Amino acid sequence: MKNNQGFTLIETMVALVILGLVALMASQGLSGAFRVKDKIEKQISDHESFIVMMKYIQSDCEAMVKNTDQKLPPTFLRGSKFVWIMQHYSSRQANGWQFVGYTVEDNSLQRFVSETYPSAQAAARVLEFLSKDPDAGLNPVKLSHNLAGVTQHNIQAYWSSYSNKSPIGLNISLSMRDHAAPLMNSCIADGKL
Repeated sequence: MKNNQGFTLIETMVALVILGLVALMASQGLSGAFRVKDKIEKQISDHESFIVMMKYIQSDCEAMVKNTDQKLPPTFLRGSKFVWIMQHYSSRQANGWQFVGYTVEDNSLQRFVSETYPSAQAAARVLEFLSKDPDAGLNPVKLSHNLAGVTQHNIQAYWSSYSNKSPIGLNISLSMRDHAAPLMNSCIADGKL
């Protein structure tokens, strides 16, 4: 008569091999799920960053100064590297004029903001300096937003029908990595000096 008091060594090893295979398949499934989760979270983050940049551009466009009296250089300046916009700025801490610059560097669209100039004369002097060479830039400026994945930008001004010193809006085109066609947007300025 046979005594059934437990599992044989072979039965135990077969069970361990089966458990090992099940654990391996489960870990592969979980790692795949985590990769998909990480990819989706990155896409969401990239999308949110894009929306923030587009809101900045829209806000900068709406606050862009219209040079109605034609006494200043254009308040939209385009160099080979930088685009500068003179805008009205108002907050609890400061009120005046600011310069916003956009450039693409290291496959990122970068937005720079100057200090706030409280007087129109100070802002006019800075505008005069920038109009000579927009790519020379301003100091000090701070990086306010960085949008990764932009390979090229094309920001053009819509000019007033009677002057090329008074921009009335912007046409924005961003060439993004992994996108065949550029993303485009337009806006209308309503700021006044």
